[in-house]
Amino acid sequence: MSHVYGQFGVDWEERVDFQKLRKGRLARLKEQMKEQEIDAILAFRPENIRYTTSYRPLWWTTGMAVTRNAAIVSRDQDPILYVASGDWARATATMPWLKKEDIRPLAVLEDLEVFKTAVNGFKKELTSMGAADGRIGIDATRFGLTQRLQQALPNATFVDGDEVFVKARVLKTAEERELMRVSSAIASFALEGTISLIQSGKRECELLGEAMRILYSFGMEVPQCNLIIASGNHTMPLYRFASDKPIRRGELVFLDLGGCFNGYFSDQTRTVIHGNPTEKQKEIYRTVYDSIQTIIKVMKPGALNTDVNKAARDVMKEHGFEKEAYFGVLGHSIGVAGLEAPFIGERVLTGDQKFVKFKLEPGMIFSMEPTVAVHGVGGVRLEDTIMITERGNEVLSTAPYDEKLLEMRR
Repeated sequence: MSHVYGQFGVDWEERVDFQKLRKGRLARLKEQMKEQEIDAILAFRPENIRYTTSYRPLWWTTGMAVTRNAAIVSRDQDPILYVASGDWARATATMPWLKKEDIRPLAVLEDLEVFKTAVNGFKKELTSMGAADGRIGIDATRFGLTQRLQQALPNATFVDGDEVFVKARVLKTAEERELMRVSSAIASFALEGTISLIQSGKRECELLGEAMRILYSFGMEVPQCNLIIASGNHTMPLYRFASDKPIRRGELVFLDLGGCFNGYFSDQTRTVIHGNPTEKQKEIYRTVYDSIQTIIKVMKPGALNTDVNKAARDVMKEHGFEKEAYFGVLGHSIGVAGLEAPFIGERVLTGDQKFVKFKLEPGMIFSMEPTVAVHGVGGVRLEDTIMITERGNEVLSTAPYDEKLLEMRR
């Protein structure tokens, strides 16, 4: 597969084979089900349903996302997809890789009375799969629905189904890697295009509007999260949104952008200066820049997550900013969800010495986001998406760093 970053299907070049993508994901999922001795999984998370069936959901910003759709998959049968009733006609007309009879309409699971009908349908399907007396995984849903499933299938053992998806999703297939390249390229386009529009008096929310226009013009389905454009004193403490604050000359501007393309998320950050930087701003920026460059050097097959965390934080310590380093996650996996396990460098609650160690393997993809924030000066983050490859790594982010903030390095 050539790295063409093409978005559309064409006849003159080999791009993403979506049939192979679906088969590869199901194979990984069923392999994990077999390893964890799970007979069937009832999935409600949008990203897990997408991974299982390639169903493009109606994205919701509320918790109702886990009560609109569902999927059931067993170790030896094709998936069954339940979709919001208003989307059933579209799904059955446009998803030929699933049998029409395997796509079922589903009422919104927010009403206790609706639970009864839904549970009866789930029970019938799970029983026909031979899982009524087996181990059934559930990823996430309302507790009341889980209770009724347990009552309807008293001989079944219900277990954590989300862990199966986490382990299946952590290593990306060749097709997934290519989609991540495209999604990351679009995020980079949005970063470069938005940065070019920064000017005095432009409001943070205006810039975010331009970023959203670029993301959606390339076919993004939904933003990666709330998305952040913050400037000046909004970078320390960080305002994790875009406000009506106008940007002033001499301020740092923090842009955290990304979105979902064909089911795969991107997440990138650049911090730039509007106007001329101060020496302190340069000092902070150089610290974060050296940290991300160290991360890129260390993140190779066989390296431990704890090695990456220590190397990045050692740089901040050497620069004298250990206490100002962002007190939180250093990096997170990314794929069909904008933020997913495993994580690198989460300090809150667990502490630096209490990580579950794991080795980096080819196919893992992480968004690494070292950050330093100083009161009275501002905060700097540089976030790059890094894919572990058989020979080392590939940095999927292409937006440039700020030369003004690096100029003292020459």
